[in-house]
Amino acid sequence: MRVLFTTMAARSHFYAQVSMASALRTAGHEVVVASQPDVLDDIVRAGLTAVQVGPDLNLEPETQQANESFDDDRNLGGLAMSNTRYDPYPWEHALGMFTAMTSMVFQNVCPEPMVDDLVAFALDWRPDLVVWDPLTLAGPIAAHLCGAAHARLLFGPDQVARNRTAFRALLDRQPPELRDDPLAEWLSWTLERCGGTAHDVGEDMILGQWTIDPTPTSMRTPLDLQYVPVRYVPYNGPSSLPEWLREPSSHGRRLCLTLGVSLGEAAGAGTVAARDVLDAVDGLDVEVVATLSQEIRAQLGDLPPNVRAVDFVPLNALLPTCSAIVHHGGSGTFMTALAHAVPQLIVPDMMWDSMEKSLALDRSGAGMFVDAGQVSPDLLRERLVTLLGDPSYAAGADRVRTEILGTPSPNDIVPLLERLTEAHRTGAPVARRLKSPSTAAV
Repeated sequence: MRVLFTTMAARSHFYAQVSMASALRTAGHEVVVASQPDVLDDIVRAGLTAVQVGPDLNLEPETQQANESFDDDRNLGGLAMSNTRYDPYPWEHALGMFTAMTSMVFQNVCPEPMVDDLVAFALDWRPDLVVWDPLTLAGPIAAHLCGAAHARLLFGPDQVARNRTAFRALLDRQPPELRDDPLAEWLSWTLERCGGTAHDVGEDMILGQWTIDPTPTSMRTPLDLQYVPVRYVPYNGPSSLPEWLREPSSHGRRLCLTLGVSLGEAAGAGTVAARDVLDAVDGLDVEVVATLSQEIRAQLGDLPPNVRAVDFVPLNALLPTCSAIVHHGGSGTFMTALAHAVPQLIVPDMMWDSMEKSLALDRSGAGMFVDAGQVSPDLLRERLVTLLGDPSYAAGADRVRTEILGTPSPNDIVPLLERLTEAHRTGAPVARRLKSPSTAAV
């Protein structure tokens, strides 16, 4: 069968798709990955076929501009889906959340030229299955219009489904004249613009016909949806192993420190400054491998003698040598540490699902987190000493890793995806072929 993957133009989101796309390709299926030019080189370097849809997204500048307008919690004024509350939202809050997320996230990730190109390519190439990133709603639009089955592939906790389920429960209780649904409205007029009808919009266009989920079952939000569990298989991009990584640590233990691009600035763009974390590890009897760019290292000045600063090292190779990791809550980092049973200390950046992961980590016993409002070098040091010295955290990490290893691999679930595709695809395009796609396979 033909399988079309589509993702927002962010490297971390594409990396979450590589293992599943590769499994389908090595099973003999035709696989292409469609996204904006920002990540086309990453797709090709992963050994997959790339299709350009739309112009550059330029996510990094847009994200920086959006962050400047966020409240201190970097949470869209409390309206982003990073909110972790489980008690019922007031209707006004839920409506505000989906109004903000529709205009600032879903529409920005899938601007009209990207949607048009993806639909045109899908109508021309005719995939049997479309696998889409949860923020890339151009995927189900294209799938519906070309008659393909479609499924979400999660990159972390299912924030969209959790919040959408709560929203729909509130929506159904509103008087008919007040049942505003900004996300469904955007999908409706987008479908009409692309040759479909507004009546075609259903919840599957937001939550998928089914969902491929690499989150360990014990950490998954319980929702009444069809999930296909899959083992998380790390992919960190093309890389080579540095010679020092093959040597044992001179301190006997190694600690990974990675705060992500947005948090790596010397002044601290998020909830913690790199300097505070470095002060926290200064003098600890552990070798610290810190991912810091040359520019940031120049800003920081002298580093503690136990810190080895590197521009990049593949986490999948580094973490098996580590006793613990400190990070900002990124999904790839979080899941790779779980896969290698490395205890974690998360300093959440409060973006999207980092707090959700922090709470799940704490419940699992595989690590801990530092509340954003309490960050200080002394507290970070205290938590690190506990994480490294208390064997219960290593035991908790081992339990989660055992759970991950017991989950079917991407290769194992290919036959199930084939059956689900056969059950859901119509094979009949809903829309006429709109135009020759302004895209090209690479």
